[in-house]
Amino acid sequence: MDKATRILRDMKYARIIELIAEKQNIPLEEAMSMTYSSPLFEIIDDGTADLICRSDIYLADEIIHEGSLTNN
Repeated sequence: MDKATRILRDMKYARIIELIAEKQNIPLEEAMSMTYSSPLFEIIDDGTADLICRSDIYLADEIIHEGSLTNN
């Protein structure tokens, strides 16, 4: 992956983390942990199914939903 692509992905991840923090009313650090420990994050980051093309809101909601499933 070239440097520009990595930067764009990192910026997208930052927006997703901010959305999760806002939606869940949690600190950014907790939202970051939730994002990076998510199995969905691995799929997004490795390019499987082009999930990186989905909107930030969609991906944030999916990570939140996935987190709620693992906590129950």
